[in-house]
Amino acid sequence: MDSIKRILFDGRFLSLSHAGIGRYSCELLKHLLPLDTKQKYLLLVGSGATLDPKLKELLVDRENPVDVIETQATHYSLSEQLVLPRLLDSLKLDLVHFPHFNHPVYYRGKFVATIHDLTLSQFARQSPFAKRIAYQYVMGHAARKSERVLTVSNYVNKQLVKTFNLKKEKVITTYNGVDEQFCNTKDKSSSELFEKYNLKNPYLLYVGQWREHKNLVRLVEAFYQIANDKRWQGKLDLVFAGRVDPKFPNLVKRINELSLSDSVKFTGFVEDEDLPAIYANAEAFVFPSLAEGFGIPGLEAQSCGTPLIASDREFFKEIYSTGAHYFDPENVSDIAEKISQVLDDKALKKSIVQRGYDNIKRFNWNLTATKTLEVYREIVYK
Repeated sequence: MDSIKRILFDGRFLSLSHAGIGRYSCELLKHLLPLDTKQKYLLLVGSGATLDPKLKELLVDRENPVDVIETQATHYSLSEQLVLPRLLDSLKLDLVHFPHFNHPVYYRGKFVATIHDLTLSQFARQSPFAKRIAYQYVMGHAARKSERVLTVSNYVNKQLVKTFNLKKEKVITTYNGVDEQFCNTKDKSSSELFEKYNLKNPYLLYVGQWREHKNLVRLVEAFYQIANDKRWQGKLDLVFAGRVDPKFPNLVKRINELSLSDSVKFTGFVEDEDLPAIYANAEAFVFPSLAEGFGIPGLEAQSCGTPLIASDREFFKEIYSTGAHYFDPENVSDIAEKISQVLDDKALKKSIVQRGYDNIKRFNWNLTATKTLEVYREIVYK
């Protein structure tokens, strides 16, 4: 290798530990930094950011410690576009990795961008017109001006090449991994945990954000059909793990319209250490998305031995393979039928779980980090 280069990772999402990009950033860095301890890395973080304890250790426990730079330039802000480029220029960098499409378009140095999906393009009706235009411009700039585009599935890879007319070799698929805490879950029951999150009956589980493309209203309508079956009346709940999102009132409205408020539960914020047991105790994990770039929660469910029931779309079939029971996400009756099949058929349930265990062997963060490092080296040492 030539002289050591200076590579900066934009870690402003790291304090958002429960957002997908925050988790991607944290896990990638935790596995990337030990691969080459001589390499000079710099980490950009938001002012006052709280970092994962293990990541904090890795920043200093290496031959060439990582320099941490704080900034007040927040995501999607004017300061991101006007102040951040000057900061990056002053650091004399050889490469910057932006783990999301948002980046300062006036920065002229070499950079890599990870674009996780195009769902905001497909489901942007609720966003103001000006915001949609800005989004399209910044994403297009990231796709065209970056040295390489990293993405998390071949499905999104093909979308990016087609949408932005990119050369195929410019877009690199680096699958996400699964956090080790979700593997080999032993604690299958915990009365303390159930009391903490108000979990009483057997339950179906959803973990993730509330967005239009997540298709959660149809999930509730399918659950209504199941809950009115005599076999399950009063004996099964639907649990949404995570905070209630006031930006999407239609979900709660539909729950109330169907008189399901007693059997649809909201856990509120779930501690990371509790999440594997929440998965493991579920009768099934249901993922009804209409669009997705990857779908980490489905792999987490497979890791915990929870039957996965998911949309029959190409993006999920690529990631979950045969380790899921699939339904038409636009057909409420089909969603209800496929859930009922898993609830009623123990042999089917066991088969899905075993195929899920087999499937997750394809994904780990070491592979993600190794492939990402190869991209860095190709650019800065070519």
